[in-house]
Amino acid sequence: MKIERKDVEKYFKDNKEEALKRASEILNKEVDWYSFNGIIGSKNDTYEVVVEEHNTVESYVKDWMYGHELAYSSDKHKGYPYNKHDRSSYKVHALLEDEFLRGFIECCLMRTYFKKKKEHK
Repeated sequence: MKIERKDVEKYFKDNKEEALKRASEILNKEVDWYSFNGIIGSKNDTYEVVVEEHNTVESYVKDWMYGHELAYSSDKHKGYPYNKHDRSSYKVHALLEDEFLRGFIECCLMRTYFKKKKEHK
């Protein structure tokens, strides 16, 4: 089944407040949309993911998740202490461990994909 932009936008609007509430609880600090977007939305360069190199939303999300796993594993291998307040890969990992937030983060990535694809048409 093809993922449609309008469905992604509806899911985002319907679940944004709950996602911010859960993220705030997990990170033990107030998380508004701008800080959430900073945690998730600023990782394309870090994870070496380029939207324009993907033909499907699914491949983009999969590549982003793979980039995250590489960054998280690298931080763990370097012996950085697990601290979801300091290491961005640890923050993202803590959020992804919540099933609801994982789905919401995937939704955010899909929104990014559709936005970037629209800009480059």
